[in-house]
Amino acid sequence: MKPSTSHTEARLLRRLQWRLALGFAIAFLVFDVIVVGLTYVVLDYHIIGEAKAAIEAVWEREPPESLIDGNETLGRPANSHPAAVRSDDVPPVVTWLFNKYGHHNTGPTSLYGLPVPVNAILPDQALLQQMPHSHQALWAVVKSRQYRVLVGSRPIWKGSTYLGAEQSVYSMGRLGQLMGGLIVVDLELSALAVALIIVLAFWLSGRALVPIRQALRRQRDFIQDVSHELRTPLTIIKSSLELALGESERSEVDNAVRNTLSEVDYVTRMMGDLAMLARIDSGATLVEPEVFDLVQLAQEVVQGLTPLASQRGVEVTFRREGDETNAVGDPVQIRQLLLILLDNALKYNHPGGTASLTVTMKPTVVGLTVENTGPGIPPEDLPYVFDRFYRSRSTNRLAPGSGLGLAIADWVVKAHKGHIRLSSEPGHGTRVMVEWPRHWERT
Repeated sequence: MKPSTSHTEARLLRRLQWRLALGFAIAFLVFDVIVVGLTYVVLDYHIIGEAKAAIEAVWEREPPESLIDGNETLGRPANSHPAAVRSDDVPPVVTWLFNKYGHHNTGPTSLYGLPVPVNAILPDQALLQQMPHSHQALWAVVKSRQYRVLVGSRPIWKGSTYLGAEQSVYSMGRLGQLMGGLIVVDLELSALAVALIIVLAFWLSGRALVPIRQALRRQRDFIQDVSHELRTPLTIIKSSLELALGESERSEVDNAVRNTLSEVDYVTRMMGDLAMLARIDSGATLVEPEVFDLVQLAQEVVQGLTPLASQRGVEVTFRREGDETNAVGDPVQIRQLLLILLDNALKYNHPGGTASLTVTMKPTVVGLTVENTGPGIPPEDLPYVFDRFYRSRSTNRLAPGSGLGLAIADWVVKAHKGHIRLSSEPGHGTRVMVEWPRHWERT
C-alpha cells in the first residue's frame, strides 16, 4: 500500500493547518474587540440618554418662567429644591441656579449614586460661560474619580434679557469601572475561547484538508503509475528497435517491428484513457442522454469483438432478457463501457473459455451482465479493482494493461446515475453487473 502523504507534503499541510487555526483565532479576537467596543459605545449611549431624560424631566416640572420672580431675578429660595423627591432625601437630579453674574444659590450637595459632594462638580464654568450666548441647553460628561456624571446647563431668558442659568447633574455611576471589569472578564473568557478555537480549528482544518491530501496523493500516485506503465513499453520498443538494427534476416526485423507497433498501440490506448480521465476530472466530459437501441448496440459490440475472441480462443455470446430494446443514455459512452467490460472478459480468460454479455430490460432499470471463465480475482484485490492503475497480480500474468479501464467504466455508470458491481472467485471466473435507470434526465 502506498503511503498517504510524503514527509514534505505532511509538513506543508501541518503548516497550513496551523495557519488556518491561528487565522480563526485572530479573526475571533478581532471580532471580540469589535463587540466589546460596540458594547461600550451602545451602553454609554443609552446611559447618557437615560441621564438626559432624567434631567429634562426635572426641567419640564420647572419651566424657566417659574424661576423668575416679579423683580426679574431668579426667585428660588436658597436651600429649596423641588427635585429632591426621594424618601431618603438624596435626589437623583441636583439643580443649582446661577444669576447672570455666575453667583448661585446654595442647593443640595448630595446626589444619588455619587459619593463625592456636588460642589466638586458644580458649577461647570465651561458651560456657564456659554450660557449668555446660547438659547439651547448644553451638555457635558464630567468625571470625578471613577464616577461619571452628566451636567446639563440651560440659559434663563426673559425676552432678550439674560437672567442666569440652571445647571443639573445626574450620576451615571461607575461606568468606567464596570467596563473595566467587563474587559477583564472578556479577556479571561477570550483566552479560554481562543485556546478552544485553536484546538477546534486545527481539528476542523485537518478534516477540511483531507480532500487536499487525497488530491496530492492521487497526483503523486498518478505520476508514479504513469512513469511505471510507460517504462515497460518504452523499454520493449527500444530493445526491439535495437534488435531490428542488428538483424539481417527479414523475419526477425518483422517481429521487432510488430513488437514495436504493439507497444505503440498500448501506449496510445493508455494515453487515450489518461486523456479521458483528465477530461472527467476537469468536468469537460458530459453525458448527452438520448433514446437509443441498446440491444442493437450490444450486438454490434459483440460482433466487432468476435474476431479478437477467435484469435484468443475464447467464445463470446450474447443474450437478451425482456421485450424492450430502447434505453436512455449516452450511446457513445455506453459503447465504451461495453468495450471495456467485454475486452477485459476476453483478455483475462483462458483459451477455450467463454465470455458472455446479457442485456436485461426491466420496466425501470437497464441491466448489463458480463461474465467470463477466467482465473478470477483474489478477494483481497476486489475492493481496489475500480481504482486507477490498479491491477491484480493474478491478471498481470495473463495480459498487459494500464489498469484504467474499470476506472473509466465506473465513471460512465455513475454518470448515468447507476451502479456497478464486480464479483469474482479465484478459479471460477468474474462477473460484472451494471444497472442504470431506463428513464432519466441529465442535471
